Amino acid sequence: MNIYMEADAKPSVLSGRKIVVAGYGNQGRPQALNLRDSGFDVEVAGRSGGGGRITAGRDGFRTFDLGEGAGRADVLLYLLPDEVQGRVFAEEIGDNLKPGATLCFAHGFAVTFGQIDTGGCDCVLVAPKGQGGEVRRSYECGSGVPCLIAVEHDRSGEALARALAIAWGLGCLRVGGFPTSFREEAVSDLFGEQVVLCGGVPALIKRAFDVLVRKGFSPEIAYFECFHELRIIVDLFERYGFSGMRDMISGTAAYGSLAFGERLIGEKEQRAMEELFERISSGEFARDWLAEAGAGGSKLDMLRETERELEIEKVGKRVRKLFPCQER
Repeated sequence: MNIYMEADAKPSVLSGRKIVVAGYGNQGRPQALNLRDSGFDVEVAGRSGGGGRITAGRDGFRTFDLGEGAGRADVLLYLLPDEVQGRVFAEEIGDNLKPGATLCFAHGFAVTFGQIDTGGCDCVLVAPKGQGGEVRRSYECGSGVPCLIAVEHDRSGEALARALAIAWGLGCLRVGGFPTSFREEAVSDLFGEQVVLCGGVPALIKRAFDVLVRKGFSPEIAYFECFHELRIIVDLFERYGFSGMRDMISGTAAYGSLAFGERLIGEKEQRAMEELFERISSGEFARDWLAEAGAGGSKLDMLRETERELEIEKVGKRVRKLFPCQER
């Protein structure tokens, strides 16, 4: 795979062009700040009276309503939540875009699943692989987070060059930009969230905690063994890989985990992963989520509240208070 680095970018391609960031939340704020600090002309668009827009004004940005911001943008970074992107684009953005403007996304969801028709404009993806706070912190430290880069439509002949300039301004090319497509990014991102990062791993921890508690172990001990120490192991295999992590832990832990622990994931779980993939890839999950969000999100609220009432959550709150210096 060809990995884009700083030398591949020509920031001058955006010289004299106005970048407007639509949405000033988890990704919008750090991206706007990084791009401004990299020397670009950046403004912010958002709802009148909205918290993000108020914060952007305090950060020294000129702010505008979404429609007016879209009309001012040579490059529009469209960073609103997935569930509202389609509606807001149809109502406020699409008809106001400048001819020749570049529309830039940080997630391929809306384009991949048919929520937005980008029409005659350049359409690119620059997706930092990190939470917004890390995008900002790493930039300020002189580094960056890697990003994924894609071009959906190249009407100007400069779409890739513009995407690389944005990635450069975010600091991502200090580490590397990885080529992809909107669909590959969207489907793999949803799959990773549901099967591993936000779905599978928490589910495994909850069930392991419950087993120990049912077997008579104290909830605090169960929490330490099944939850608290996960960060240590994740740090190890992020730094050294799986096999390197095994080299760093005890022989007891290495043998037990390889010989017996991995048996937890068998054919049944593999089939469940395949089913989740098909649900995501077919667009069924996107339709489900957009319908849920459009109806007010009551099911999500119920699921969140149910999780908050779990014993592991209550124990975790008590244990985490013992570590006041740990970032929370």
